[in-house]
Amino acid sequence: MRQQEKPRPTHELSSFARYLNKVFDFRSASDLLTDSRHQPEISAAAVFRAVFHGLVFRLTSFQQLQSDIAQPAFQRSIGVERAFGDDVLRYSLCGFDLSTLETMLVQVNRTLKRNKGFDSGRVQGRIVAALDGIEVLSSYSRCCEACLERRISYVEADGTPGERIQYYHRAVGCQIVSAPVKPILAIEWLQPGEGEDTAALRLFRRIAELYGPRFFDILLLDSLYAQAPVLRLTQELGWDVVIALKQERRELYQNAMGLFQARPAEREFERQQEGEYRRVQLWQAEDLPFTQDFPLPVRVVRSEEEVTRRKVQGGKPCQQTTRQQWLWISTLEGQAFPAPLIWQLGHLRLEKREQWLE
Repeated sequence: MRQQEKPRPTHELSSFARYLNKVFDFRSASDLLTDSRHQPEISAAAVFRAVFHGLVFRLTSFQQLQSDIAQPAFQRSIGVERAFGDDVLRYSLCGFDLSTLETMLVQVNRTLKRNKGFDSGRVQGRIVAALDGIEVLSSYSRCCEACLERRISYVEADGTPGERIQYYHRAVGCQIVSAPVKPILAIEWLQPGEGEDTAALRLFRRIAELYGPRFFDILLLDSLYAQAPVLRLTQELGWDVVIALKQERRELYQNAMGLFQARPAEREFERQQEGEYRRVQLWQAEDLPFTQDFPLPVRVVRSEEEVTRRKVQGGKPCQQTTRQQWLWISTLEGQAFPAPLIWQLGHLRLEKREQWLE
């Protein structure tokens, strides 16, 4: 009677691994990864390769990953001589050396650019990146030295109001958004007592050190970053910017709106995509001083948009129309980047943020 064979994984890593090793030198790069364990039997490199396998094939748990780790062929592919469990995965990942992982990330991104992976999707020949903040976890009971804190109000069952401290981690990250491949370039964690803008300035300098200042050309930013220190540093690094503008930047906002309200829209167009119809009107004003203290000339583009989307309410299809207004400031030259292109770049950041937060 034939011995029953163990079930084989329904997905294969070998061909993909050959591609990674050939193009990105994945095996050699991952060999340099380390963690805080002392002389581990299962190396950090093997742990990373196993977890990377789970990410690529969208395995839903370490338990599911363990079934693949039990396969001798898979063990050989990640460089171990025996199976290991989720305890090894947890211990390794808890003390993983992020600096070596970042070195590997930079190498991969440099290879992508060298192999023209960012060329498709360039905007007027420029590579576009976007920066945004993201919260990754929160807890009312567990914290560490690097945790941020906030007070959350709540109401007891008997109606008594209360307040408790919530601990959380938040980071700012920079990502290429103009190309079909949209890799994260780097992230910077907020430290206790500081805001996103402070962490972002630190991240800008580190990206320039990691990649060189001209790895990308245009940076898309939220209204939080409509600040003189941000414009000074991006100008120093050679990056053009497109930044959302809100009333918090009151002087520039009012000057631009005063000009726009005195004249009709300069451009009108319609955009149709799946499930959405958008009617857009655009205005622009050039060479406005950012502030009196920092009179860098910037361009302000305003859009008024009527957006109609198909929805389902109560089990029945319907249409819902909303009106939106957006303002952006930009350092991009007007002839090469007319107002419709600034509008496109402004919405590119919004689309990236929605995808990131999903």
